[in-house]
Amino acid sequence: MVTSAALLHPVRMRVVQALLAGDGLTTHELHERLPDIPIATLYRHVAYLVTHGLLAVVGEQQVRGVSEKTYRVVEGLANPSPEELRGLSPEELLTTFTMFTSGVIRDFGTYVSAGEHDLVEDRVSFAQADFWATASEVDEFFDTVMGALRALMGNEQGQGRRRRVLTTVLLPRPDTENAQ
Repeated sequence: MVTSAALLHPVRMRVVQALLAGDGLTTHELHERLPDIPIATLYRHVAYLVTHGLLAVVGEQQVRGVSEKTYRVVEGLANPSPEELRGLSPEELLTTFTMFTSGVIRDFGTYVSAGEHDLVEDRVSFAQADFWATASEVDEFFDTVMGALRALMGNEQGQGRRRRVLTTVLLPRPDTENAQ
């Protein structure tokens, strides 16, 4: 059973964050990325995440007579479609959102840890804005944003361009959900 509680441990959260960045890693590769975590602890938490349905074994090979498994975050949890989201329980939705936000945290941590950075020069931004809008106004807003984003996504690498990531979260405010 997938539960958000399975992620509420700092080691398990770091394992998931590391796995969100790639196509799959073995426990030894995870240990290379997370060297401060003892290998026995890593094995225990990876097994826990597999048991709770958050990680899947995507490969297995024999290395020096021992079976070495490659793990990946289960399909659909890291980047679910709207149809997949509709079928999730509240607990599964919280787990999925936790995994999504942990990926954003990982990316920001990687940026900050990379050494020299200038948030203004790099155009780093994170903010929250409250607004009132009907469903059709939100749809129009997203159409406008997606049109502008598609134009940028068509750019080729080079010419002074830097790869960037746009992350969005849009939620209704529970205290104003039914307001007129």
